[in-house]
Amino acid sequence: MAKDTGKTKASKSIETPVFMNIKTDFGFKKIFGNKVLLIGFLNAILNRDIVEIEYLPAEQLGYIEENRKAVYDVYCTTENGERFIVEMQASPQVHFADRIVFYMSYPVLAQAPKGLINLINSAGEEIRVPWDYALRGVYMICILDNIMFPEEKARDIVMERIKIVRQEAETVLTDKWEAVTIELPKFTKTEDGLETAVDKWIYSLKNMEKLPERPEKLNEKIFDELYEYAKINKLKKEDMKEYGKSVLEYDDVISSLRYVEERVRKENLIKFVRNCHKYNTNISQIAAFTDLTEKEVSDIIAKLEKDE
Repeated sequence: MAKDTGKTKASKSIETPVFMNIKTDFGFKKIFGNKVLLIGFLNAILNRDIVEIEYLPAEQLGYIEENRKAVYDVYCTTENGERFIVEMQASPQVHFADRIVFYMSYPVLAQAPKGLINLINSAGEEIRVPWDYALRGVYMICILDNIMFPEEKARDIVMERIKIVRQEAETVLTDKWEAVTIELPKFTKTEDGLETAVDKWIYSLKNMEKLPERPEKLNEKIFDELYEYAKINKLKKEDMKEYGKSVLEYDDVISSLRYVEERVRKENLIKFVRNCHKYNTNISQIAAFTDLTEKEVSDIIAKLEKDE
């Protein structure tokens, strides 16, 4: 998904949020616990025409007691038996790709019948035959408030579709298994640059809690419902408590991530200054390379020399 190069609309600042933060655990489950909104989201992201869904239990147990369980944020099925998982992940996880495979294995394995299956033959007789492994589709959408794919090739790819492919033939092995990742930090479009339904959903997921009103460009019926349903003042008293708690938990995660990122950034800067100084690079050049002031560079060098 390409970056928007159009004009940037000045954002209005608000002191008190009007809309929920969908990236919080409460906000996410509240919004996608609404069937109409979930169907609209699935249809936009997966380019489908789903009409009806049924929510399934979020907790999926293993086949035996000792097996690990999987707990989904949102899990549902359609009339034809297709399964859909929607997950929100605020903080990075080392093995998140493995988690996608693990989570998607449950709806696949759950389709295996126990023993033989019953069929009616052309004579109207019931016969028992082995299962032929015909599967219903399993699809997972992962919304990430962090960057999962940092490599240069994927720098500007906001939404990525992951499928099982035949590498040499360059064809998809099956259309019944697909994961979609949406990396919110990579999405840089402003309201003026929103073109597709996908753009509008991702923009809302990333920015809703900072907006004073529904953006004018999001004038479709589904977004009218989304922004109306997400209003904080529509929450019941007990829900307000849960939402407030969820916001604090989310803020703690984001603060911790920023602290780590800043610490790593500073450590890398100090390492760079040390190496430059070691090879007698002058202070003004180091400052130009790092965007530090000459005094900041001098202070780092003085501390390094003192610690040696």
